[in-house]
Amino acid sequence: MNKFVSHILLLAVLLLSVGCTNQAIPKKDMEGDDVDLSYSDDLSKYRPTIETKSTSIDTVQTVNNQAIRSSYEISNKMNVVMDSIASRNNKLATLSGYTIMVYSGTNQVEAGRVRNRLFDILPAMDAQIQYKLPTYFVKIGEFYQQIEAQPLYEKIRKYYPAATVVPEQFKLAK
Repeated sequence: MNKFVSHILLLAVLLLSVGCTNQAIPKKDMEGDDVDLSYSDDLSKYRPTIETKSTSIDTVQTVNNQAIRSSYEISNKMNVVMDSIASRNNKLATLSGYTIMVYSGTNQVEAGRVRNRLFDILPAMDAQIQYKLPTYFVKIGEFYQQIEAQPLYEKIRKYYPAATVVPEQFKLAK
């Protein structure tokens, strides 16, 4: 046992002495006087060289290109399709956005009451009743993005906790 303790003490002394030795850590020169910044070396012998032949052009010749007509050209057909798409979009004239749905149910009288109450709460806003068989919807507001509806949504939610922000297609005025 005595021999075991002596070996552990010897090992501890050895580790302590190794841990306390001055290690070779480079010190940063704080004065900056001993630093030589004028070192330079010619590395051109290591860079690849490319031999170029210099040719001088005495005359400049202009070439006029002409469009090539192909038997597979579809520009006229494509113009017709693009015009039909544009005219269809003009007829649709809708915009994707968001609105706040305050009421959804089958009772027309209750939908009218909710709409009238919204006029009292928000006189500047126009609440609308929409009917899609067999359900009545009371919606208010037209917003491009959902985040724009949040302040009004929070105000309405105090009175109608079941109100939600829903996506909607709005008709554009021509």
